[in-house]
Amino acid sequence: MKKEKKEKTPSKFKLWKKKMKSTPKGKAYLKLIYWAIFFVILFIFLAISSAITSNYKTPTNHSTTEDNPDTSTEVNPIPQTLDTMMDEIIHGTYEYTYDIHVGEDSFLFEGTKYDTYQEGYKNYATTLGSGVIRYYMDSTGTYQVNGNERVLIDNFYEGINSSFLAFESLFSTMNTLGLVKDENNTSYAVYTCSDGTYNYILNINPDGTHITDISIVSKDGNTTYLLSFTNIGEVSND
Repeated sequence: MKKEKKEKTPSKFKLWKKKMKSTPKGKAYLKLIYWAIFFVILFIFLAISSAITSNYKTPTNHSTTEDNPDTSTEVNPIPQTLDTMMDEIIHGTYEYTYDIHVGEDSFLFEGTKYDTYQEGYKNYATTLGSGVIRYYMDSTGTYQVNGNERVLIDNFYEGINSSFLAFESLFSTMNTLGLVKDENNTSYAVYTCSDGTYNYILNINPDGTHITDISIVSKDGNTTYLLSFTNIGEVSND
């Protein structure tokens, strides 16, 4: 005698699915669920594919410096003529130091030259006395600065040859004497001349763009003027 097969009780999901299909609203709801499941699966698939692709590095042709040498060239300042460099000292702006020794007397000027004036400090030690003067100089004269007051100074260059600090006259004298380039110095350009009493030495920076120093030394060595210039053309009145 054969046993009768028991009918399987439909699962709750099937009963719910059958119930949903029985109404138009339920069918629409089921479609929405199916589409949501489809997009979730698609998103997971794309995420996995992206991760695999990012971990795979395509071989590239890496060139070395030897294969592709750098063809760029360093731009160096254009050398200037000696006359142009002299004109910078006469009319330009810069910071300066003038270290002067006349016998046992010494003078040190440290200042800044602007377009229309210059200012700085004079430190002196002479047989007549010593001290420090803050000064201001323009086309009207040279003044000692005391706080907010300026007092005209008549003997500012007493004890020194002021013509050595009047650069238009100084360069004219050097050109008349005939500056000769020292070919033995290969690090930077050096020009020299002499008037029989003083030797004049003019130094140019290695780029050949600015005068850095002017030395004026007496034949007996008792008088020396060392005039140094920095930041030429970079000083502003602001």
